[in-house]
Amino acid sequence: MPLFELRILRAGLMAGATIAALGDPSAFGQTAPDTSSAKSTGGIEEVIVTAEKRPEAVRKISGSVSAVTGAQLEALGAQDMSDYLTRTPGVVFNAQTPGDSTVVLRGISTTTGIDQGQGTTGYFIDDVPLTDPSYSIATPDIDTFDVDNVVVLRGPQGTLFGSSSLGGAVNYQAAKPELDDFGMHLQGSIESTAHGDIGGSGKVMVNVPIVTDTFAVRGVYVYRDIAGFIDNIGTGQKDANRTLIRGGRIEATWKPGPNTTINYLFLDQTENTRDLGYTEPTLAGRYAKTTLIPETANFGTKIHNLRLDQDFGFATLTATATYHQKTQDTLQDQTAVFGGFFPGASLVTVGQPAKSTGTTYEVRLASPSGDRFEYVVGLYYDNTKEKVTNIGAGTGIANSIEAVYGPIFGAGIGAIAAPNDVWLDAYIPAEGREEAAFGEFTYHFSDEWKATLGGRLFDERLNSETKASGFYVLATGGGGLSTDTFGKQKASGFNPKGSITWTPSDDFMAYGLVSKGYRFGGPNVTPSTPADPVPASYTSDSLINYELGMRSNLLDNRLQLDATAFYIDWSNIQVHLLTSTNLNYATNGGRARSYGLESTATYFATDDLTLSTNVTYLNAALVDAFNPGGGQPIVPGGSTLPGASKWQVSNTVSYQWSDNEWHPSFVLSHRYISKAPGTFLTGIPQGGYNLFDARVGVEFGNYAVTAYVANIGDTRGITGGQTGPLEQYLVRPRTIGLTFDYKM
Repeated sequence: MPLFELRILRAGLMAGATIAALGDPSAFGQTAPDTSSAKSTGGIEEVIVTAEKRPEAVRKISGSVSAVTGAQLEALGAQDMSDYLTRTPGVVFNAQTPGDSTVVLRGISTTTGIDQGQGTTGYFIDDVPLTDPSYSIATPDIDTFDVDNVVVLRGPQGTLFGSSSLGGAVNYQAAKPELDDFGMHLQGSIESTAHGDIGGSGKVMVNVPIVTDTFAVRGVYVYRDIAGFIDNIGTGQKDANRTLIRGGRIEATWKPGPNTTINYLFLDQTENTRDLGYTEPTLAGRYAKTTLIPETANFGTKIHNLRLDQDFGFATLTATATYHQKTQDTLQDQTAVFGGFFPGASLVTVGQPAKSTGTTYEVRLASPSGDRFEYVVGLYYDNTKEKVTNIGAGTGIANSIEAVYGPIFGAGIGAIAAPNDVWLDAYIPAEGREEAAFGEFTYHFSDEWKATLGGRLFDERLNSETKASGFYVLATGGGGLSTDTFGKQKASGFNPKGSITWTPSDDFMAYGLVSKGYRFGGPNVTPSTPADPVPASYTSDSLINYELGMRSNLLDNRLQLDATAFYIDWSNIQVHLLTSTNLNYATNGGRARSYGLESTATYFATDDLTLSTNVTYLNAALVDAFNPGGGQPIVPGGSTLPGASKWQVSNTVSYQWSDNEWHPSFVLSHRYISKAPGTFLTGIPQGGYNLFDARVGVEFGNYAVTAYVANIGDTRGITGGQTGPLEQYLVRPRTIGLTFDYKM
């Protein structure tokens, strides 16, 4: 939540090791794009990603990196984060409102929702950061249609990706235009959700070479109408939480010479939810809520990215310039929370329009892979400005204030303190700047041993202001009807990383890794009072990750076994708290630690049958007891971090009849996540459920039809909710659908 925001009731497959193909990338008569994103090596598909700021095979990276290709996403029917991150080792996806959910890696978070301060997980599109320095405006959940790959980097990525990746990062790589071949992909779907309505989608990709081998354009458009399944008995609207997702991207590639590539990407996507989709089981029913108005939520992501890659032979120079923008506009009914302050008022609402805009520049030089000495060095600059507004309004507010508080503050206070029934008008601008020089250097002592050392020298600053006026400021001890508070925070330092890797054969690799992560601190602009002492600022927190991993290929590349053990020491953790008058602020607590084991296995039993599984054990908890003050109970040492489920399991069985002209296919998958607290001390646990999905498809020429059932058992599982049993976000109920594809 923003620095001044009221603590309102904010409703606010990766198969196996996630790099084994579940479907043939040349399916449906289409040849896989020549993007160097995947190469076949026997039974296992070798996926090439840029997780270390250079093209490299996933299985050669000395770190916990999972990648899923566009073909794999399509085989699973994955469209958004909830479809594939929930199948990834070490990842918890706290699904709430589309565009307003959070991703937590290895338990590194003190909240399951979006709150004041920079998040702990970084979100990137083509390596461009979309994580804000102060308050996260939105979580960019880009539709995966025609995505080249999505990479999840577990553990701190501060050396190469900066402050926005304390616990790890999620990076989308858009599919690049093909310079020599026209292509088209049309997809449509229709689906029915239990306890809800009918939804569907329409998607299109067109690739057009303008000048063969020199210039091409690739365009993608997505339209998704996601059915609602929560009834709002207060407004009388059935299936109120319908979401409309629209947008796409245009990408142009110009190759004026054999060693020069210039790429431009424009991306724009919006998520518009008609009514927040939480349920209030104690008040309204298992799949129902009750508010006086629809609680709307609108989020948007837009980027312009220009990139130059120049191959000099001895190294490749990459230079990028990006403009990025995120928007948010939400409205919530807060009558139940604040109605008691305004007797006689028939409606009390809080609206929050917000916007984040910024520019990011990066230039780096990377040596070719395979040399005895490899390196990547670069410079980075990002400047992001945020504008968050909180508007508290209602019906009959001014008259209520006049009647109840006039004898205390004097006649006319209603019109003065709540003009046009606006009882709070708060404007919170913030500006964060990060500058850095970074590098990683790898030396191959022999064919078996290599060592990597790297680091990031950074300087970051965050300036913030809160301008607030209205009755709420007066009632909460602001000293009058308006306040104007400034805050500043800055930090600089060096973020190191080191690893050593042993590769005795092509079928086995083991590594040890130590890496450090950090994130922005920031100012508190909530006023400090004797009853609620608020620190002037909260400082940057950091963590150190210790990791041992191994990757192995057995049975002539038909069996893949991977395992990673990690221990994370998180110090000076940022904790988000409330004053007695429901004002939000942040402070630094003691220490937390997280340790666990991530293991994956993929078995290509035959050319057609693939079996895969992954299991994660996680123990993430406070080390030191934390005293939040303000009359709140002490959080004892050993308390599990919010959302840190101890167990996660994902299993998939995939079969495709390759020798049949219709190529019938079948995918059955399972996911399990154990229970975890939604918040410290209070709130109902989330998790503790199993999900089963199934897909059956056939192909005929350039056409394909797929039938699917998601959440076969119609499991009612809680995925989020920051206010305990009053508000709960649920996994989508059983959904049955058909998808139609045409490719050429």
